[in-house]
Amino acid sequence: MSMIERFRNRRDASRRARAIEAALRSANSPAVRDEILAIAQRHMH
Repeated sequence: MSMIERFRNRRDASRRARAIEAALRSANSPAVRDEILAIAQRHMH
């Protein structure tokens, strides 16, 4: 894996983490939060 690919992967992971954090902050109910977390965990593996 090249240095550029590693940088892109890290940048994408950071962007995903920020998007997940924003979605969790704006979630109105615990059920929505749980759904966001389930989707995020599925995406990580």
